[in-house]
Amino acid sequence: MKSRLALFVGLGMSGVLTSSLVSIGQQPPATSSPAQAQKPALSADQRAVLAVSDQFDKAFNKGDIVGLMAIFADDVRIVDEAGEVYDGKDAVKEIFINGFEKQPGASIETVVDSIRLITPDVAVEDGTSLFTTSDNDPVSTTYQAVYVKKGGSWRLSQLRDYKSPVAHDSAAHSEYLTAIGWLEGEWLMEGPGGVVHVHAGWIDDGNAIEVKFSRKEGTFVRSLATIRVGYDPQSRRIKSWTFDAAGGHGTSTWAKVADQNTWLLKNEAVLPDGKAVSASQLLTIDEAGNKIVWTTFDRAIDGVITPSREEVTLTRQAPTPKPAPAAKPLPTKPATVQPVAKPTP
Repeated sequence: MKSRLALFVGLGMSGVLTSSLVSIGQQPPATSSPAQAQKPALSADQRAVLAVSDQFDKAFNKGDIVGLMAIFADDVRIVDEAGEVYDGKDAVKEIFINGFEKQPGASIETVVDSIRLITPDVAVEDGTSLFTTSDNDPVSTTYQAVYVKKGGSWRLSQLRDYKSPVAHDSAAHSEYLTAIGWLEGEWLMEGPGGVVHVHAGWIDDGNAIEVKFSRKEGTFVRSLATIRVGYDPQSRRIKSWTFDAAGGHGTSTWAKVADQNTWLLKNEAVLPDGKAVSASQLLTIDEAGNKIVWTTFDRAIDGVITPSREEVTLTRQAPTPKPAPAAKPLPTKPATVQPVAKPTP
């Protein structure tokens, strides 16, 4: 949501991975890392603000003026990158009506970096957005949004776009990774090479998620790959770095798509033999958080595109049940000794 507004109006709408590369030697990425850090959790109010932010994107991508207006507070103020100020719902409504007429089919993709509760009724959201039109390249911008809580509901009160990234606390990268916290846990992935075990856990005080892939071969556990997922403060994006046990390596840039449960990864990698690989991936987590569908497409090796589309499923493993304590034997009553009758003389 957000900075797209500057592009939508001020510029006349001139244009706005979890993992690793599946391509490395047919080996799926690997995961295994001790869960050392406590996963940072969003509060109920932060989740509510995030839901409103997501609602903005969905309404925008549908061209839904009514849905957009329902998100704004009555006294909403928008300041675009050029410093133009739009006060009140009427002025803001005109922005969208004119914008959708000029650029039908425009879309927005938001990456929320942080949501901070300033008071119980005021929240500040920082992030980046990717604004795309049908006839121009995507443009990425940064924004800051202020929400107010009125009548129990959060509404967007102020929105400001920036020409350059706003400053963030570099020590708080864990806050940006909460959106993919569902990665944490133990997973199983079945493929042509057998069952792959995946372990994902928080490391570095919650500033990264480490994912390790391994396969059990008899009594031996073979490491296949390791992925480190973190926040890149320069690009202001979630990124992952993959290292294959065979010597390949790669980098993936993550972006949340319209569906909050789906992420798009753009991969660039080098195979163990030196060949360059690029690919796109979609990671979709189901609502229960127990299944990840991992789809790879548009893969190219040394510039030669592979048209096939590959899909694998990761299933969350239930925690290993603890053995039940051994049952204590029930106490038994001592046997009653019957008196022996003496023979009659």
